[in-house]
Amino acid sequence: MIKQEFLRLAHQYPVAAAMKSDGDMQVALESDALLLFLLKGDAFQMAPFVIQAHQRGKGVVVHVDLVSGVGRSQLVSAARAEGLTTIQRLLLLDDSALDTGVRTIARAAPDIVEILPGIIFPEIAQTLQRLLSGPFIAGGFIRTAADVARVQAAGCILSSSSTYSLWQRSFRE
Repeated sequence: MIKQEFLRLAHQYPVAAAMKSDGDMQVALESDALLLFLLKGDAFQMAPFVIQAHQRGKGVVVHVDLVSGVGRSQLVSAARAEGLTTIQRLLLLDDSALDTGVRTIARAAPDIVEILPGIIFPEIAQTLQRLLSGPFIAGGFIRTAADVARVQAAGCILSSSSTYSLWQRSFRE
């Protein structure tokens, strides 16, 4: 999927379905979520799911560093060389992780940065926006509509969540 298509889908629906199991995949296909993040699975068995998602007008993001059957070295560079949209995750445990992660991401130059845990994005948004060009996704511990609203207000283009209720348009009501 090209970056413009990813951004279009993110603009249309603010939460990506973060899937960790086969059961999650079926729920996600039937949900209102337009971007589906495949966090676990076997690289050699995901093609039928991707085909079904595309038939329903959904985009699929495969976190290749979390999927078995895929090598892990230089993933962002290799994906960019193939013309794929790249998302690099930044796990923020402390200030040291922030400093190291920012340097790593600046070198790799992914298209999009996913902040983990996403729930802390509002507290560090100004720092991240000063140090990295973004755009940003908030992933992890996004459990309520208020969480989604908070990270969006702070500048995230999308939240990634495994909370089924956020995969339905009615979550905003």
